[in-house]
Amino acid sequence: MAFRGDRPRIGQVAQLAGVSATTVSHALNGRRPVSAQTRQRIMDAIEELGYRPNVVARGLRAGRSLTIGLVIPDITNPFYPVLARGVQDVLGPAGYDEIITNTNGVRDLERAALDKMISRQVDGVAFAVFNTHTDDLQPVIDAQIPVVRLGGRQTQPGVDLVHSDDEGGARDAVRYLIHNGYRRIAFICGPAAEGPAAERVAGYRAALAEAGVGPQQNLLVHTDFSRAGGAHGVERLIRQRKRPDAVLCANDMMAIGALDAARERGLRVPEDLAVMGFDDIDAASLVTPQLTTIANPAREIGVACARLLLDRINGVAGPPREIVIPTQLVRRQST
Repeated sequence: MAFRGDRPRIGQVAQLAGVSATTVSHALNGRRPVSAQTRQRIMDAIEELGYRPNVVARGLRAGRSLTIGLVIPDITNPFYPVLARGVQDVLGPAGYDEIITNTNGVRDLERAALDKMISRQVDGVAFAVFNTHTDDLQPVIDAQIPVVRLGGRQTQPGVDLVHSDDEGGARDAVRYLIHNGYRRIAFICGPAAEGPAAERVAGYRAALAEAGVGPQQNLLVHTDFSRAGGAHGVERLIRQRKRPDAVLCANDMMAIGALDAARERGLRVPEDLAVMGFDDIDAASLVTPQLTTIANPAREIGVACARLLLDRINGVAGPPREIVIPTQLVRRQST
């Protein structure tokens, strides 16, 4: 069946699929369940007609922009594109697009990104924090824009929270290293122990204390959350009179940098220096030696975040909610 005229309309899709226009709308916005068979008929009709929903008009009718702001610290870290994919897997079928802003983990850029989201009149904000304080989020809350904070344990009225078990993951990592005979365990962290990094440092310290290993401040090194930062951290550690026998890094990119530095200095991994990461990005299983790490399920974090945002956008009230995503030890060759 073919229709003449200009742009195909939703009623034409409904007629071709043998359903009501309301059912087509539900299939497109994802707010009401539609059977797989019916959805397929609708998708086939859309493809045959070349139908394209008018997102602007739909947003105007609903009083929404149909956009969500996603603020992340480092788009070059493979963890964050996977997280963004999880957000999009939920938001896309619901008719929403993402506006992604990179901040390099700099507080001024984080605040500027929030201001931009307010001016763009986004319907919700997902915010992966490094240095932002609660006061920085208040303008978004005052604008009545739902906010989900990604990472850290800092609670705030009007802000939902989704994070992995950062403290538990770091604690499991150090327990594993201690179980395998390592005692001088260093931690290469970011420039400041805030947000998820603070939780990981807490887990590192807790596991050492649990094993009766006293705190050694010279084994806690602050660098950038990057491959170069990880390499720089190892360079600083191995210059010490008594160097560590194992290094835990705050993320996998830093751990890969640590492997680079060890190789350049002629250190064997893990015989001379064990190296462990956090996140389990794809590259962790591709480097040599393969990286032992803590799996931090980025996609699941993104999915949980998007579902929370949709709930708030659709009027689900209540106190701030916190969702904790479990981590898991992944044993490979670097320890």
